[in-house]
Order: sequence, then C-alpha cells, then structure tokens
Amino acid sequence: MLAMVSAPSLASDNPVTVSGRIQAGLIANDNDSKNVFPTGFLNFDEGANLNRAEVLIEKKPVTPIKPRIGPFPGPKPASANWGFEVDLRYGRDAALTFGLDDELDINDGHKNLLLIPQWFATGYLPWGNGVAWIAGSWFTSVGYEIGAPVDPPSGFYSHSYAFTYAPTKHVGLLTSARLPQKKGAGMATLSVGIVQGWNNLQDNNDDKSIIFDWRWRSPDFRTWIDFENIIGNEQTDNTHSEQTRPFNAISSHNEKLLRRFHSLTVTHRFSPTNRIAFNMVYGFQEGGDVIAAKRNPPGFLIVKDSAWYGANFNLYHQLDKHLQAGLRLDWLTDAEGAHALLPAGDYYGITANLSWWQGKQLRIRPELRYDWYQGSGKPFGGKVPAIFFGETDSQWVASIDATWFLSP
Repeated sequence: MLAMVSAPSLASDNPVTVSGRIQAGLIANDNDSKNVFPTGFLNFDEGANLNRAEVLIEKKPVTPIKPRIGPFPGPKPASANWGFEVDLRYGRDAALTFGLDDELDINDGHKNLLLIPQWFATGYLPWGNGVAWIAGSWFTSVGYEIGAPVDPPSGFYSHSYAFTYAPTKHVGLLTSARLPQKKGAGMATLSVGIVQGWNNLQDNNDDKSIIFDWRWRSPDFRTWIDFENIIGNEQTDNTHSEQTRPFNAISSHNEKLLRRFHSLTVTHRFSPTNRIAFNMVYGFQEGGDVIAAKRNPPGFLIVKDSAWYGANFNLYHQLDKHLQAGLRLDWLTDAEGAHALLPAGDYYGITANLSWWQGKQLRIRPELRYDWYQGSGKPFGGKVPAIFFGETDSQWVASIDATWFLSP
C-alpha cells in the first residue's frame, strides 16, 4: 500500500479524534446486466450505491515511520508512544473479515452491511533508528491500492485487476524498522509481520502467513519504491471457503497448500502537477486434488498449481487547484482461472476520470472505463456469482461518485 503524502507532524500531543466520510455513487454498464463485476468495485451492482458511511476513531502515535506506508522526514522521538484506530462502516463496500463481519446477524440478507473493517493498536519504539508497529485488523500493505476512498494512493472510483486479485485485510502484527542510510541516499524501512492469512480473523489451519516489505524514499521525497509480499499456506476446508476466497484449493489428505503474492510499485512526482505510479503483481496458489461440486462454476476449486500476474500504469495531472485528471492502463493474466469467480484468460482495462474538489471536504469524480477479455469464457454481464455464465467479453462502465470527508 502506497500513499504519497506530506510528512506528518511530530507534535507531542496526540489526542483521540473522531472523523468520518460518506461515499456514494452511480454506476452503469452498456449491457442488460446489472452486474459490473469484475471492474474493480467492492460492490457488484449497477445503479445507485451507498459505498460507505463510516466513522473513524483514532489516536495517532508520534512517529516518523508509518507501518504499511513507510518512512517520513523528521526527528527521531526520544520515547515510546502508542495510538489506535477503530473504523465503523455501513454500506455496500463489503471488505469483510471472516470470523467477525461474516458472523454479524444484522448483515443477513442485506446489501448494505454493518462492518468493522479496521481495529488496531499502533505505536513507536525508540530502538535503533526507530521501530513502528501495528497489531489488530488492518487494510493490507501488499499492493498499490487500499479499501478506502483516499487519494493518494489511488484517484479512481473503480480499482485495478491487481486489487481484485490481492488481499484486502489482515489480522495480525506488523513491525517496521528504519534502516541506516548514508547521507543523501534517501530513507528506507524493512517490515516483517505475522497474519491470519487473507481477510481472516479465524484461520482454518494452524499456519500463519508471513508478510514483509521494503520501502525506499528518495532524498527529495519525489520517488517511492515499495516491494511488498505475503507468503503462507492457505488451503480451504470443505465447509469454509470464505476463509480462502477468492482462491480455493482443497487437499483430500489435509496437505498444506502454499499461496504467495508479491507487489512492486514505483511512484514518481515529476512536478507539482504530474505524478505517475507503476504497479506490478505476481500471485501463486498451489493446487489441491478435490474437484468442486457441479453446482459451482468451473474452476471454483483450484486443482493445479496456478499463477496470476499483471501490471497497471497510473498517470495523474493536476489541471488546477481543484481539478485532477487521471488515466489508468491495466492488464492481468489469470493463466489457469485461479480466481473463483473468473475464467482463465487475459484481462485489459482503460480508465479515465476527473477528480473535482470543493474545499477539503467534498470530492466528485466522473469516470469512464472500458474492459476487454481474451480467453474461452465470458466474464462480463450475467449474474453474480455465476460469472462463468456471463454474456460478453468486453464492457463499458460509466460512473460518478461523491465523497464527503468529515474532519474532526
């Protein structure tokens, strides 16, 4: 996860604050289906959507290191300190944690869900060159985009295919240490953590997943490099495929099945008005030997070793103080159809939008996206979750969203 922001203030006082944001949008495609998946939305439905109405309660620690983001300029605090964050969300953006949000009875049969997407403690320790940590449930640090409507990292309403094929959240512990650097060599951090796999509070095996990253910032803070990884056994059991979604593989002999995912992002700001982000991803799931029941779409269970990989290029140009133009070029190959809801093949997308700010509180974004697919299936149209029985191999999607940020 990468966000190019200004350096944080290292004020001694870090009180508890309450903020919020409300995001809603209109989405339409060019076919008869109301399904807009897999073009990157956390919801699947055409029409009007309340993406989220959420409250964020937080106490920010005093630290020049942000776990999941990286190092920032500033003096090293002399003493340890801590903070926390709790997010409460209501809406369509179903960034679920299995073992918590899945088990809330209030969500049964509803499209708008009540979620607790993040709840974690975080802090700083004055060890070595500085160490920061985060423990609890948090949005993933692996990948360019995150499950929140903030820009940076992403200025788009829809998401890339890399986001669709990546983890969303983790429950566990992550520590980030600032590395010693020669003067003029920039800043770097190394992070290592242990998590309950992908999007899980309750894991279905005794293994944990290892998450680690290396982040570098140029001396002028205009160039960022982020190399992020997660590796662990993620086999499915016969009753809880939610724990390993969207990549499901079962061994009849209870063998452990490895999954790994890697992301490399290079971001550069050429000038105050122009910045780019180039993201490359590679994922792999070891196959099992259990075939899915006939009621499931083809490929719902992975029975051979499967890889997916791709890249997306993001360009942002500031037209004036209140208006930004964005362009994204996107490609991903799912060689064996590893994704439970998508057929094997090559996916391509072009997305263009405008982000119009009205002060610091309101942002409105009209967006136009075209996707096409090369392979033996029909991934667009149809009804979720039967994507394999879709209707077309290309799709136009037009959308407009508004986000209201409520500052403390």
